[in-house]
Amino acid sequence: MSDTAAVNSRTDEPTRPNEPKRTEGPGKRGNPKTGGTDRSLSRSLGPVMRDVTGWVRSHPLTVSFAAGVLALNLAFVVWAAVTNGVFPPQLARISYDKLGQGLLVVVPFALLLVMHPLRLLLDIPALLAAGSVAESRFGAAKTAWIALICSIGGIAAGMGVSVAVNGHSAAWQSMAQLGTVLGPLAVAVGPLMAASAFTSLLWRHRIRVVGYAIVAALVLYRGEPGDYCILAAALFGHLLGYLMAQRDEEHMQWNHGTVFETRRMLGIVSAVFALGPLVAMSSPIHHGPLSTLGLLLGPNSLDNTRLQQCLNGANSMDCFVQYRLQRLSMPGGIIVSLLPCAFMLVVSWGLFKGRRLAAWTSIIANIGTAALAMIYYLVFPLAQSPDGMRALITHGAWRSALFTALLPIVFVVAVGMSMRCFRLRTSARRLTMALGGSIGVLLALCAAYMIVGLTRPNEFTIRPGVGLLVEELPRRFLPIGFLNEVTPDFLPRTHTIASVVYQGVGPVFWIVAVLAALWCFTDSALEGHEAQARASKLVEIDGESMSFMGTWDGNRYWFSPSGRSVIAYRVEHGIALTVTGPFGDRAEWEQDFRDFIAYCAEQSWTPVFYSVHAEQRDLLASLGWQSLDVGTEMVVLPAQWQTRGKKWQDVRTAINKAKRDGVTDVLTTFEQAPLSVQSQIMDISEQWAEEKSLPEMKFTLGGVEELLDPRVRLLCAVDADGTVQAVTSWLPTWRDGRIVGWTLDFMRHRPDSANGVMEFLIARMAERLKEEGAEFMSLSAAPLAGISVMELENQSAGVEFLQHVLMAVADIIEPVYGFHSLFRFKKKFQPQEQGVYICYPDSAKLVQIALAVVQSYLPGMKPADVMRFVKALRD
Repeated sequence: MSDTAAVNSRTDEPTRPNEPKRTEGPGKRGNPKTGGTDRSLSRSLGPVMRDVTGWVRSHPLTVSFAAGVLALNLAFVVWAAVTNGVFPPQLARISYDKLGQGLLVVVPFALLLVMHPLRLLLDIPALLAAGSVAESRFGAAKTAWIALICSIGGIAAGMGVSVAVNGHSAAWQSMAQLGTVLGPLAVAVGPLMAASAFTSLLWRHRIRVVGYAIVAALVLYRGEPGDYCILAAALFGHLLGYLMAQRDEEHMQWNHGTVFETRRMLGIVSAVFALGPLVAMSSPIHHGPLSTLGLLLGPNSLDNTRLQQCLNGANSMDCFVQYRLQRLSMPGGIIVSLLPCAFMLVVSWGLFKGRRLAAWTSIIANIGTAALAMIYYLVFPLAQSPDGMRALITHGAWRSALFTALLPIVFVVAVGMSMRCFRLRTSARRLTMALGGSIGVLLALCAAYMIVGLTRPNEFTIRPGVGLLVEELPRRFLPIGFLNEVTPDFLPRTHTIASVVYQGVGPVFWIVAVLAALWCFTDSALEGHEAQARASKLVEIDGESMSFMGTWDGNRYWFSPSGRSVIAYRVEHGIALTVTGPFGDRAEWEQDFRDFIAYCAEQSWTPVFYSVHAEQRDLLASLGWQSLDVGTEMVVLPAQWQTRGKKWQDVRTAINKAKRDGVTDVLTTFEQAPLSVQSQIMDISEQWAEEKSLPEMKFTLGGVEELLDPRVRLLCAVDADGTVQAVTSWLPTWRDGRIVGWTLDFMRHRPDSANGVMEFLIARMAERLKEEGAEFMSLSAAPLAGISVMELENQSAGVEFLQHVLMAVADIIEPVYGFHSLFRFKKKFQPQEQGVYICYPDSAKLVQIALAVVQSYLPGMKPADVMRFVKALRD
């Protein structure tokens, strides 16, 4: 039974599995003496065990492979312990020296064993997850063939790339002779990427983006040959899936996903890269371009004699290993490498939550990373080495520069193209204080470092002058992974004040930076949500059919002097554009218009009231304002709802078809809906957004984020298999603290859903509201549909200009969003039509008003979006 089957299609609340069941009579209670508790536990675990058993039976290949990997590794671990041998055994290590000798024996073991037993804690769950996705799409036989093809291709290509990247190094020579373990992930990643082509659009993006981010982190921070093989196997699987699918979706360009999903993906990818140094610590080979921390678990130890020889001018790869080990021998070096991870995790959290400051911080940090990589891997070595470019090639600095700089630049481009997703701002006051404090601490630490270096020169390996101190200063704040190929100018002697300052200035700065970032991001959340929370309480007192839209993110709020009413608005191009009229205490509304107008005058803004009704338009007209009809709201009275007569034929057909097809309506909230339903709703929304040539619209049109409010109702059409075919959301309207009506907002369905599913959902909502005794059901207004100028004397040319601009915008977005079609669709329900208007005081501001309306509906629209849209129309 699906999760949705537990939801009664005729009740307002879903079944809540966490509620205790009622008992009838004393015999039903659990009793230790009678074993009642055991029977209750058995009844609770029974469905879970049946689900697990069913999953195992439906994925025999995945379960068998994971179990085999686990058993084989544990067997070799026990054998190594009993025989005093090593794990993994030499038999499981693959190298080019062995590829021609016993290939059929070496490769299977290299793919089935792991480098360390603890990796089974990560690899086994990964195998089960990846294998279940692939096997459920392809079946056992096809999954096995795909795994075989991708594994063989991945080994050949990955080992070749690994040789090209690392073949010059001394470390590779030992790897070529001793070999390396590839691991079972090289088997699973190919089928997973191939299966992504057969998943929904939302999960396809998630699998590929997160999958490639994890693989990239493995390559950059571990750099084992097996990681290159995993990357190659993933690419082979991606290509194979593309060739197998050949669907229209696979040829779609990546347009605009939902704001909610885009910032989630960027936040997750940022977190994956932030955790890269910890990935490096899991590798005994530690040969990735950013893998210095991997030396912590490596077999090498610091040789002070060799270190001194290197500082005195000896030049070899062994010297760079000694430099890395020396930096790792100092606690400050380790801490200064881990704290930036914490800082970037905080930034990732900010990206996930939509903080604009986090987006800019990420851009600046990644540009800085790329710039520092070029300086320390190329500029400094070229300036210091007499061998010039030859030394860079010998020491691998060019490789480190390329890999270190490329990934941040790609991420900068991705964040920059998605700035529309990060709208939550931080107050200028707190931002200034955080930056000022961080810069002040940085300057103080630099001064302390310089003073100690000049006053205690004997506590260093050489006596540093001002020039050497300044050259070494930036390195005190950099993670040691950036200094892989950089020769230290001098080092502190142990147990001295100089050593404390040398190691301590970096960690202190990064601690301050992490705290400052948290402070700013927390302020951004509280500042925006405090006013929003106040407005959310006031909307529950009194409002109109679209007042609830004023509680959404992106709005500012003006509160009346008494605090009992509020106006939601946003400022664009000097225009304070409201989201409908006031809400809260109805007795204050008339005065609120006048007070808000005065407030805007103080701010040098032009107030414009958008989506107000006739009564409020008439009030503003008495003040000399002009108005323009920008839409028609469709209102249904549930008490009068009926579907008899010829005009209702389409609605009756939709209801009857849904019943025949086994489609039911489920009324719930996003919070109360099962996880499977939540995931499907997000999938439907992402599919809808990706198919549009323009970005997702906002302002008075809600998306997934607006569904999260527990006061918003969702009515879903669910078929007999538990698949959500369509979803609508309904916004509440209060009067005197009591809900009197609901307004339709979110309307999305699957591309292949049956015709009439939306008619079915709206009809069922009307029936439900009739039973509840609601006063009205608003189908909302299609933005910019049905525009007409009020018949006013002495109508100015400017009014016609505004009308023409808005009509032009409506015509441009009509093929994408279909507002006129939506307008005609809503007329099927025989609603009462009520005009909604835009009211403005000054015709001289009409150009700005037009721009403000367009910017509010399409905050992320850029010239490139327009060109893409025009191209889509032409095609």
